[in-house]
Amino acid sequence: MTSKKRIIFITMTIMIISLLSGCSNKAMNKIYDDNSKIASAYDTFGLSHSKETIEPGIYKARFKLSGSGTIWTYESDSDIDLKVPYILSVKSGKAKIVLISPDNTVVTLVENTNKATMNETTSFTVPIKKGNNRIKIVGCEKADIDIELHIEQGTFKEINEKIDSLPN
Repeated sequence: MTSKKRIIFITMTIMIISLLSGCSNKAMNKIYDDNSKIASAYDTFGLSHSKETIEPGIYKARFKLSGSGTIWTYESDSDIDLKVPYILSVKSGKAKIVLISPDNTVVTLVENTNKATMNETTSFTVPIKKGNNRIKIVGCEKADIDIELHIEQGTFKEINEKIDSLPN
């Protein structure tokens, strides 16, 4: 009888863990299309297999991401357009790079989906507004992302430095 109870206990534990991890991923995936959560001053994400490097004016990373994380901030004295060379490859899931302007407007700068690989650097224009501007990476379905951004202004930061939190 003890053996039977042990098997039931182990089975129930595995089921509960599977349900909880599945709910967590679904909550993180919902962020992808929710500009109010993306624009939040707080980052909400699940991150794994993370390798990020920051050099002056350059951010490079490879990770799996569900949710959103801030990688760049810039306090601007005026409205300007920045040309940003980048690479964004997505091996699975989907990912996008977004700008959050001082009024919390979310602008999608580039979006790639499953198996969109880029080996060449291309560029996009970032419409910077006067005030605090942020760039976030947003991933869905544990997006397997390779990213590289080149921006001389502002400050890059690693997503890895932040504490994971769950959405309200």
